Amino acid sequence: MRLSLSADRATAGFTLVELLVASSLTALILTALCGVYFATAQDWERQQGAATALTAVSRACSRLADYIAQATGAQVLTRFASGDTLAINLPFDSAQTGVYAPIWSGGYCQYRSGSWIIFYLSDSTGAYSKPGNILWAATMTWPTFPTSVAPDRSWSMYYSTSMGQTAQLKSIAFSTDTSGVRPTVAISAVASYRIHGVETQLTVSRTICLRNTN
Repeated sequence: MRLSLSADRATAGFTLVELLVASSLTALILTALCGVYFATAQDWERQQGAATALTAVSRACSRLADYIAQATGAQVLTRFASGDTLAINLPFDSAQTGVYAPIWSGGYCQYRSGSWIIFYLSDSTGAYSKPGNILWAATMTWPTFPTSVAPDRSWSMYYSTSMGQTAQLKSIAFSTDTSGVRPTVAISAVASYRIHGVETQLTVSRTICLRNTN
């Protein structure tokens, strides 16, 4: 009976050691798996955030470039930050078809001055007087500016097509250069994204030549 009891105790002790070893190995494996999971999740969050930010700034620059390239003139304005607003003058188009026909004047073809369009960041209302992170286009006339600024909801770059623009922008800035053969407008669009509460900014810059200047 004594030998049997000793054997039972030895067996029980060995099983406990095995259990402790198994628990330790399981904890190590789970810790490693959690580390891999969190690292993968953080990398996925970073990639998704960067992709969304890049889409926002790229779409904004591309959409603006389509209009700026057709302009006869451009004027950079300041609302809340230096150069945060751009007004462009499109060639005269009586039929509103987007086909700008020059006239012969002064011995060469010239484009006539047409409507002015202004680009700026605002909130979901599109009000020129309000700051925001949505890119808006608006029609305007200089004699009664800025009260004449009328947001163009049909220009929307919003995914919903109801108002405004794409994903949010942190800021946008414009500058002009008239030193070359034709003037150019430079755009610098900034979007931001967060990784575990830390903000990271992504900037895309683009320079567009005004093709229709006289």
